[in-house]
Amino acid sequence: MKITSAFVAIAALAGMGVDAQSTCTTNAVRKEIRSLTSAEWTRTQTVMNSMNERGWIQWFAYIHTAYFNVIHNCEFFFPFHRRFLQEFENTGRRFDSNFALPYWDEVRDYANPAASTVLSSRFVGSNGVGSDHCVRDGLQGSATLTYPNSHCLRREYNNGNSINPFYSPEYIRSLLSRSTTMAQL
Repeated sequence: MKITSAFVAIAALAGMGVDAQSTCTTNAVRKEIRSLTSAEWTRTQTVMNSMNERGWIQWFAYIHTAYFNVIHNCEFFFPFHRRFLQEFENTGRRFDSNFALPYWDEVRDYANPAASTVLSSRFVGSNGVGSDHCVRDGLQGSATLTYPNSHCLRREYNNGNSINPFYSPEYIRSLLSRSTTMAQL
């Protein structure tokens, strides 16, 4: 059942209208978010805002939520999310052919994630505020999402105004060196 559901989820992504047979003429270069030039960050903001305005962010939220229990805590986690992000980026390229989804090298910030500039008004926005924990600043500030109902983008750090430390690079290296299957990760 898990395998079938995971393949259905991947098929749903593939069926979003992206031509899987088209030839790649350029390679996208994903950059760590803090290394983007001003023009690259503006491109990211423009594409993300366009995707949100046209319902694509909600579509991806729906797919991720619908298959959450199938694609997490199992061997499908990495393959599914790799394809999921590839389809997200392909959709973004419909708005700007030079779009490349940046990534966050959170290992740089593992000891104190909340202090990262990535979680600031300069980039994706900080901790949510008020009783609804709405993000009010950054790229995602004041975003209105429509799935599963209309609401603000919420973010609530797991330790009040801070985030518990992420796994250390040493722990991750150790885990990877001990694992022999995707299911063990």
